Amino acid sequence: WLGRYVERTEGIMRLLRARNVRLAEAGEAAAPLIAALDPLLESLGAEPEGGVPPGLLATLAAAIASAGQVRDRFSPDAWSALIDLEKTARRMAATVTPGDDAARALSALLRKLTGFSGLVHENMYRFLGWRFLTIGRHHERAMGMAATLATLADPDAPQGALDLAVEVGDSVMSHRRRFSLSTSRATVIDLLALDEMNPRAIRYQLDGLAEQIRLLPGEDAPGRMSELGRAMLRLHTDLVTDRPEDLTTEALWELRGRIAGLSDH
Repeated sequence: WLGRYVERTEGIMRLLRARNVRLAEAGEAAAPLIAALDPLLESLGAEPEGGVPPGLLATLAAAIASAGQVRDRFSPDAWSALIDLEKTARRMAATVTPGDDAARALSALLRKLTGFSGLVHENMYRFLGWRFLTIGRHHERAMGMAATLATLADPDAPQGALDLAVEVGDSVMSHRRRFSLSTSRATVIDLLALDEMNPRAIRYQLDGLAEQIRLLPGEDAPGRMSELGRAMLRLHTDLVTDRPEDLTTEALWELRGRIAGLSDH
């Protein structure tokens, strides 16, 4: 759950920052894009109220509560970084206003969250707890990206939604390097769903999930693949063989549902 909450916090922050950037730069003209983002935020329990909404603070609090249960498993610096992040977010929530002010504040919070993630990645002993933390992060990010693409890469999404998807996916520079043209549905799906080298892509998350699940106790027993292993293999194989045109809006929502279903196993 710690992995899930940390990743969900990051997803909320990126969506909120993109929303506030549009609000600051375009105002009323950005209303269609903001309307497309709001359901994604609401699905994460972070209805956009003010600059730093209560839903974001609640998710951060849940991350700290989870971390407190395993505080002896990662470094004191990582714990201090997480507490500092939460304190900073609460302080900002009382003063930050929507628009450019909130966008700057959320960028600062994202940098602090990245610091915590780096400390966990560099210092945490690679035992079973770390493996489940990693599984949680991969799982949450894959679901979040599937929902983002289903919403913002929909053919009926407002103008600018594809650029917004690339921004939320922190892949603006990657898109420029890979494609010498402006965003299209094919390039965005290729980069954020099917690219095995993009750490924001669904494919990258499923690669990581498959690897971590393969290393769980009992998964290596010959001829005895678990239900989780079977579900993961089917899901991974389907995505690996997909093309951008195969991932319609309906297919992306179905993919998100199948990823979510892995947790039942």
